[in-house]
Formats: sequence, C-alpha cells, structure tokens
Amino acid sequence: RMVLCRSSQRFVGVLGAVLLLSAVAYAGNGPRELSEEERASLDRGALVQRPRVERRGSLELMGGTSYQVIDAPLQVVWSALLDTAHYHRMMPRVLEARVVKDDAKERTVFMRQGAGPIERTYYLSVRMYPERGDITFSVDEKRPHNLNAAWGFYTVRPYAGGKKTLLAYGVMADLNVGGIGVLIRDD
Repeated sequence: RMVLCRSSQRFVGVLGAVLLLSAVAYAGNGPRELSEEERASLDRGALVQRPRVERRGSLELMGGTSYQVIDAPLQVVWSALLDTAHYHRMMPRVLEARVVKDDAKERTVFMRQGAGPIERTYYLSVRMYPERGDITFSVDEKRPHNLNAAWGFYTVRPYAGGKKTLLAYGVMADLNVGGIGVLIRDD
C-alpha cells in the first residue's frame, strides 16, 4: 500500500481535478497533434478538451480526449495513475476501486461508479507500458459488468525539460443508460 506525503497528496488532488474535468476522451480516429492554440492553452495551465459523442452500431458512446500539464515529474504522475486506492479522489464519480489481479504489466481493476440513482459496476483490463508512458484500459468482457462498452488510455510525457508532465487522457463509453446519458455527462 502506498502512503502519500503532503506534496503527493496535493498532487493527487490536482490530478483528480484534471481527471474530473476531463471525463471526456478518445475519439477512435486516433489523436491528432496539438494545435498552436492548444499548446498555448496548456502553457497557460488550461485544460484542453476534445469532447466527443458518437454512435457506432448499437453503441451510444460519450467521451473524448483531454490534455493537461501537471506540475510534477513524470514518475510522480505515473505512480498516481497506478494508485487505485485513490481513484475515488481522482476520477469522476468513482465510489469504489480495487485491484483484483496484479501482474507486472497487466492488472484487473474492479470499479463502481455512480451519480444519483445510476450506478455502474465493472472490471477493467488495464495494460501498463512504462517504457513508453502509456496505460490502456477496457471493460473486461469475461467478468460481470453493466456497461455496453468502455475503453481508453492515459499517456504521460515529460514537459518543460522534465520538471512537469503532459497528461493525455481519453475514454469512450456506452454506459447503458439510454437517453438519460446526457444528464450524467460531465460538461
């Protein structure tokens, strides 16, 4: 179990705010390069969001991609992304998160998320690629879940000579809530 010092606790709070604001994610067409305007926004400390809603067959997907520069070295950000016990402080509406299987580069994470009367439980297959600073995740179809689909990624890159980190976060999900999905989206 990881114990966080005060500076790490502050960082987890900042990362949590970033992830809460960026509950929008990966577009499926692949990420495009950041524009000059987006880079300038990041340099000013702003969150850059690319929201997306799309229909794929029977799936009603919500998500997008978000980018944020975090005032912490890459390894600190990477460690926080793998700190499942603190997901409830970092991710939107997470009520419970726990690792149920953990290998060197892959883990299974149980998640329970909710807002008001809507609560979803599912397991994620999480793949870690530390050598390139990427984490990918998708609903584990072999385990119980009440989502139609969900997948996404985190990518961390050094920024400002390695003193800061650029975090990219993306997710697409069909929460299996029909037309009321628009009511529970984070805007």
